Amino acid sequence: SYQAPDAENFSAHNPFKNHFAALLWEVNQVPGIKRLHFTAPHPREFDDEVIEAMALPAHLNFLHLPVQSGDNEVLRRMNRKHTVEDFEDAIRRVREKIPNIALGTDLIVGFCGETPEQFEKTVKLFQRVKFDMSYHAMYSQRSGTAAAKAFKDDVSPEEKRRRWDVIQELLIKTVLELNQKYVGQSVSVLVERCEEAIHHEKAEKMCYGFSRELKLSRFPGDESLVGKIVDVKINKADKWLLEGEYVQTA
Repeated sequence: SYQAPDAENFSAHNPFKNHFAALLWEVNQVPGIKRLHFTAPHPREFDDEVIEAMALPAHLNFLHLPVQSGDNEVLRRMNRKHTVEDFEDAIRRVREKIPNIALGTDLIVGFCGETPEQFEKTVKLFQRVKFDMSYHAMYSQRSGTAAAKAFKDDVSPEEKRRRWDVIQELLIKTVLELNQKYVGQSVSVLVERCEEAIHHEKAEKMCYGFSRELKLSRFPGDESLVGKIVDVKINKADKWLLEGEYVQTA
């Protein structure tokens, strides 16, 4: 876990003992920082204080927590040092503190010796957790690695592709379902770019940015909004895109 080299310089008002949580708190106090995000903590080192720090105002409403597999034996062979139970406990604790948080993960399908039954456990885990994003890959053996030395790459390329397709289809279905909750709601969008509108009857320019849940959002606007955080009322939700209207504030 993170150990701050200058922890003695943390504010006396800092409420956290965990150094990483304390660091997040300190960054939250810096004037002008409106968005803060970190990625890929380890499920076994996901301290409750870090979860508390994630609920601070500047932090994005998104967590990327890699699980890699839904089967403990596969995780053991991967040398991941966590179990499915560790992972689901971390997710439970996060959702207790931040109920509407969006979740992402990493998955590897077709790892050495992964049986159809073990892969099905990954599918079931995905269905239970309902991820907003997944970076999933087919296992590819690399010479010289511990896995290459210890295990045979015995899942066929065709079966790896089939398993990848299953996860991809599940992701698309899940995200499309999850995104519907944003329709009729306003989301806070950091505008990254505006470009000429195509196939839009009323707008000359369309602006793009990401919500606090890291949802790509699009709305009619102009270049004056680039770099700003604006409210967008969502009227349509696709699997990879929220669409809406800019809500001007006084």
